Amino acid sequence: MAVKALAVSGLVGFLKLNWATRESCLIKEYQAFLLNLVSAHTYYLRAGVRMLVKHFMSHLTIVTKTGDGGDKNVEITVDDSLRQKHDLMFVNVHLVLKAITQIVPMTPKVLIPLLGELFPFFNKDVYIQECYVKNLLQITHYLPKMRQKIMEIVIERLLKFDVRSPREEIEELQREEDEDMEDIIFEMDDVSVQKEIVSSVDMLSIVETVPMSHKEGHKLDVLMEITFRYIHNLCYSEGELDWEATKLLYRELLLIFETLILPTHASCHVQFIMFYICSLKQPICEGFLDYLWKKVQDPIAQPVYRQISVCYMGSLLSRGIFVPLSTVKTCLEMMCNWIHKYLDQTGDVTLFADVTHHGPFYAVVQAILYVFVFRNKDIFESCKGLKWAEKLNFQRIVTCRLNPLKFCLPVVVQTFASVARSHQLAFCDTIIERNNRQVLPVACTNGNSDFGGKILDSFFPFDPYILSRSRKYILPLYREFQGSIEEGEDEEENEEDDFITEDIISPSNGKFTIGSLSKTPSDLMEYGVSPGFKHVQDMFKT
Repeated sequence: MAVKALAVSGLVGFLKLNWATRESCLIKEYQAFLLNLVSAHTYYLRAGVRMLVKHFMSHLTIVTKTGDGGDKNVEITVDDSLRQKHDLMFVNVHLVLKAITQIVPMTPKVLIPLLGELFPFFNKDVYIQECYVKNLLQITHYLPKMRQKIMEIVIERLLKFDVRSPREEIEELQREEDEDMEDIIFEMDDVSVQKEIVSSVDMLSIVETVPMSHKEGHKLDVLMEITFRYIHNLCYSEGELDWEATKLLYRELLLIFETLILPTHASCHVQFIMFYICSLKQPICEGFLDYLWKKVQDPIAQPVYRQISVCYMGSLLSRGIFVPLSTVKTCLEMMCNWIHKYLDQTGDVTLFADVTHHGPFYAVVQAILYVFVFRNKDIFESCKGLKWAEKLNFQRIVTCRLNPLKFCLPVVVQTFASVARSHQLAFCDTIIERNNRQVLPVACTNGNSDFGGKILDSFFPFDPYILSRSRKYILPLYREFQGSIEEGEDEEENEEDDFITEDIISPSNGKFTIGSLSKTPSDLMEYGVSPGFKHVQDMFKT
């Protein structure tokens, strides 16, 4: 037993050798030894695969001796030379890992759990995270059947970074940086130099290369860029869209969306993976919308998932430049028909209007208003657009006993009211004024009382994308709000008719209770841009 233990100990030590960066002859000998070992003794398969996966994490420190004979960790600077060295090492590792998967069929069952188990901790350097994710995605090229599971591991980690990178924190840090930059520029004595600096610098290119101040946000940004590039290269393998490869990838991502992305609270950016793949071809976009709508209509699905699904529908229809008007109109018709059927079934017997019992209904109404606000210009400019809009019967929806205007997000309600009033589709002002004065208690099934004034939990999954490096994949596909603000009216009338004042949607008044995955700022329509997009624009003006 002692001899066997000694042999095992020596073997373990041998497996720990840093072989991947040695001379080519040594690398070949080591690879041959490892292949012979795991094929003849599968007992060592896990240890061998574990050793290979650990090589995907680049070490950025080296141990040196101090003057007193002790050890000292010294950080290595990441430069092109180091990247080339690591890339060569990764190639050697993938060669032997691929060979093992070919001669030992059970390798994937051992490999997949290890990929998740050995994922670098959150506090590890962004370069280590980058190398690990790149290598995981590289595995999918020679283990295509394991792609979905590997993508699950990657996206799960992306989601964890996402929820640790709140939009508000990223924007706040960016504002502070912008203010510091302004102070530096305007402290210069030479005005001509100041102008030259401001005019000659391409802020967009700088933002894409300079790391974001938010550490987790920067790591998420780098990993999202890798993911987008991977999807693009997979779907455009030879310069043209590979439809079969794209369809297969979409199906895999849809399963990941259902199990990971859809249920995740407080994600702001990872869901744009679905936004991006929907932009590649119209049938994928329509398929995703169909999937979401079926989920909305499913009476046995949990109400929260039905509500989130319709939020995804509304946000995609509103934000995607690639979504044609015909698809938007078809979806609006479906949603409005569903609302009218819902009213036919419940409107006459409803005693109290409250979110608790009719959450999906209010979520669908808000999605309708949101989409209509974003796309109304296209609709009215289309052939017989006004007559088509009249057939949606908005007046019945806004005046029904369920009173949806009371529970939808005030900024959406106010902006829709302005659009509907100008085209005489519905008259909402009286209802809005009455709702602002009423806070009626409603009876709950648990015997407690609640107040019907609570606003619907709102979620706009495709709110502006603010990660600096990876945004280049999204912004060309992204629609800003193109609202029109009435000019020439006095300030009081403007506030009353068109846009929300701060006290209407202030969190402090107890009405704006957004327990959402992402929060839309109050300047949605006030600045004529999309929720939060003003802040994105400001980032690149400084």
